[in-house]
Amino acid sequence: MEAPLVLELKNIHKRFENIHALNGVNFDLRQGETHAVVGENGAGKSTLMRILAGIYTEYEGEYLLAGQPLHLQSPRDALSRGIGMIHQELSVMPELSVAENVFLGRQLTNRFGAVDWRRMNRIAEEELHKLGFEHIDVRAPLGNYSLGTQQVVEVLRVILSGARVLIMDEPTTALSPAEIERLIQLIDTLRQNNRSIIYISHFLDEVMRVADRVTVLRDGQKVSTLNAADTDVHNLISLILGREINVALPAVTAQTDGHTLLEVRDLAADVFTGINLKVQQGEVVGLYGAIGAGHFDLARAIFGMYRYDSGTITVDGKTFPRSFSARYAIENGLAYATESRRKSLFMDEAIYRNVMMPHLQRVGRLLTPQPARELQLAQPQITLTGVHPADPYNPVGQLSGGNQQKVAIARWLPYPPKVFMMAEPTRGMDVGAKSEVLSILRNFRNEGYGVLVISSEPETILTVSDRVVVMSRGRIVAELENKNLDKDVLLRLL
Repeated sequence: MEAPLVLELKNIHKRFENIHALNGVNFDLRQGETHAVVGENGAGKSTLMRILAGIYTEYEGEYLLAGQPLHLQSPRDALSRGIGMIHQELSVMPELSVAENVFLGRQLTNRFGAVDWRRMNRIAEEELHKLGFEHIDVRAPLGNYSLGTQQVVEVLRVILSGARVLIMDEPTTALSPAEIERLIQLIDTLRQNNRSIIYISHFLDEVMRVADRVTVLRDGQKVSTLNAADTDVHNLISLILGREINVALPAVTAQTDGHTLLEVRDLAADVFTGINLKVQQGEVVGLYGAIGAGHFDLARAIFGMYRYDSGTITVDGKTFPRSFSARYAIENGLAYATESRRKSLFMDEAIYRNVMMPHLQRVGRLLTPQPARELQLAQPQITLTGVHPADPYNPVGQLSGGNQQKVAIARWLPYPPKVFMMAEPTRGMDVGAKSEVLSILRNFRNEGYGVLVISSEPETILTVSDRVVVMSRGRIVAELENKNLDKDVLLRLL
């Protein structure tokens, strides 16, 4: 006999201007089950979850809770009705104690109106013990504990807020293998206690371990809902992609004899380990992984923006010191365009000022502005990268996303690097802008630069790369020549 339905979504449509993000999606969740939702980036997973959690309130279709029509007004409204979401980015307060985090926003008080610390500590300890986490000192700062433990505390906070339905969005991306095992055990415990869980993840092996049922979304539509026992990872990938998968992995090829511009040896940090990587002259290397694989942190470490514990970084034969800054990296031949345009660019500043920002010391602007010299150096790069409109005085914030990305590239060209690293070069762009940006990267390769593209979008990696290095859970798991390579292979390696 099937368990009763806890909630249902019927014929859900959600539009963002001209984008039909969800197109007639049906979804339901039963009592005491884990129902996974999978699909490529842009398939509609996040949009569906935000409707379920009360974040998106404008949509078409029916939302039923225990068979009764419902229209949530906010996440607080959702939680009051027993639906809580644990986001990928945790909302804990590391400087507060474990117990304070468990009761964050709803501290218990005694009859005199004072915070009842003793009661809060006792309840937090008892509840953590029920979940199998006896080793946690609820009086210690939460920041003393690993991300896995912090996530457990956030789950407990949502549960004690009254949630019977938990939405987990990519819950294991920042966890170690041991922490993942503990989280899976926690999910089993919650399920045995008749909690219902919606589980979103790129890691299909994990999905098969935790899920009772799996719903596959593609291009905003539901493709299928399957019992996990009746499917496997290969079948899920076929449904996600919309075609049969290629089961044969291509052979690993040896490094070419080209001149090595970037070499990373045995690099290790808290989120990655044993990293060995080369980028040669006139080569584009794609560094691919799911969100949380560690590839973005690796790029920041290579550029001096993330602390690493051991290993060496060498650029064009020069080994960098154990500790160095981004300024040192720039001066010694590295450039890095981060995955966030809005964080790396100054939206209110003119295009030419953004282009020259990394080079102020070289043009003498640190103390005295040199607008004529800056403009003279920036204008050819604005033209070269095809920024449109090309008026160097335009504020960057008035440009489209694709043209902002071109500015993020152009800013490294007045004093060209030896190795150009770029994270998520085409995120959020239309087809035309993507083609233009990838053409710029190809031209860098043809002119003899080394190029390292870091992305979680397989299409981008496959379009521009000569070789593909795949990371999963902080380790390099494959290095492949990009000949007859397709998304099937990359997805199977995550």
